Order: sequence, then structure tokens, then C-alpha cells
Amino acid sequence: MKRSLLLRSLPTGLVVATAVLGLALRAFPPAPHHTVFGQVRDEYGSPISRPGAEVWLETGTTVLAKSPLRVDPEPGVNYRMEIPLDSGVTPDLYVPTAMQPMVPFRLRVKVGNLTYLPIEMTGAASLVTRPGALSRVNLTLGVDSDADGLPDAWERALTEALGGGKGLADIRPNDDSDGDGLSNLQEYLAGTYAFDPEDGFNLTILSSAEGRSTLEFLAIRGRTYSVKVSDDLSQWTSVPFKLSTDPAVAAERESFRAVDTRVVRPVIAPQAEGGAPPKFFRVMVH
Repeated sequence: MKRSLLLRSLPTGLVVATAVLGLALRAFPPAPHHTVFGQVRDEYGSPISRPGAEVWLETGTTVLAKSPLRVDPEPGVNYRMEIPLDSGVTPDLYVPTAMQPMVPFRLRVKVGNLTYLPIEMTGAASLVTRPGALSRVNLTLGVDSDADGLPDAWERALTEALGGGKGLADIRPNDDSDGDGLSNLQEYLAGTYAFDPEDGFNLTILSSAEGRSTLEFLAIRGRTYSVKVSDDLSQWTSVPFKLSTDPAVAAERESFRAVDTRVVRPVIAPQAEGGAPPKFFRVMVH
């Protein structure tokens, strides 16, 4: 015999729960959704935003959720999905696509007719869902035969440029192959070349007057950039900016996504009326 609860309101405003025998109606309370988000990059580090490309979330062989790959709806993020979670108080799910908390899952990326198991998911790596929590998972496509986090294709291109008979094992993520102060992993993420010390990601202050500052850096196609300022190198604040190299866009922006590779000049307005310009600037690559 199944048991259900009926709720009714009394004139006093109280709500009473009444148990009724013999009804087949059952309720399985959901838990707050778990959100998974991040950025999917190809084997050369470029964010992917192809039409029809998707991220799939699986448990076992079942696809429970999908998210399209978009053109950076926010800096450093091109996919986001909310996973419905069941509270786990009964063996039955409140909806067929709900998961119970603490159940492992993995992510795959589908581009055209090909489905990839990203490097970060290789080796049956899994995440643990927690109700109401956020999980950032950046995914890299390609093959990583030495399991160092850098795709083989990028490492091969670097070994060919460096010469000297180097192999994949000689390209380590924390090494600085060209001696420019950026690690190989940082160069991969920024889209710069780890064989050219003049090509690293550099930021220049062109001018600073009347509280207004103009910066300059090389933007790489497919990357998204934002600007932060500080007076003490401890507390950093994101600031809006204009691009002096793009006069057609007069409005301030919080970030800039490069559609080609070129030098850009963000202009930072005074942070307060009559205030001095910030002492330190930082450009973030997403």
C-alpha cells in the first residue's frame, strides 16, 4: 500500500499535512542543481565555438545533459550546464535525467561527426556532484600521450621550432623553453609561441595622464581579454575599458574577444573624479 501527503489550508492560514492510504501519487524532492562550466580548447589552445559542437555529460553510457559551445558568453567560458539532482531519499529519481549527489560523471565533446574524450577526462577521471555547487572544468581536445597536460600536436610544433632533436618528453608544462618568463603551459593558454622570447604575452603602458591610462598588448585570435587594476599589487579590481584601436566601438566593455591577431590599446578611464590613475595594471587572458 502506498502512502501520500495532501496539503490543505485552514482559515487561520495554517497548512496541515494529511496522510492518505491507497494513492499512487508520490513525490521525490529535488536537490539544488549542480552547475558545470568552463572552456573547451582545441589541441593548439584555441577556444572552440563551432556551430553544432556540444559538451555531453555522461554517467556510464547514458547522456544526461548537453551544452552547445558558444562564442564566450562570459570571459573564459564557452559552455555551461545545470545538472538536476535528486535528493536521494528514495531509489527513484524525481525526473529521468536527475542524478543523485556524489555520483561520478564524465564529459565528452562532440564536434561534427567526431566525439572526443578530452585530456582532462582521460583515465576515467570523474567529478563529484554536490547540490548547489559550481564546478569549473576546462577541457582540451587532442592526444596527450605523456599525460603532462599539453597536447601532443602543440608539443610537436614546439619541438620542430626549437630543433635539437627534442622529443615530447623534453617539453614540460612548467619549463620556460624560450626564456621569456612564461612557462610552456602559460604560452599554450595565451596562444603565444614558446620558441620565441620576443613573442611572449607582454603589457605596455603607453600613456597615463589626467587619470586616464592607455595600455598596449598583442591580442591573439579566439582569446578573450579583461583588465584589472591595483594600487598595491595585492587587491585587484576589474575595470571597463575602451579600445582606441577600434574607434567604431565607443562604448566601454568588460572584456574583449579577439577575432584576429593584432595589437590592441585599451583605454582606462579615471576610477574617481579627479583621482590619480592606478599604479599597476594586469591583463587577463581567458
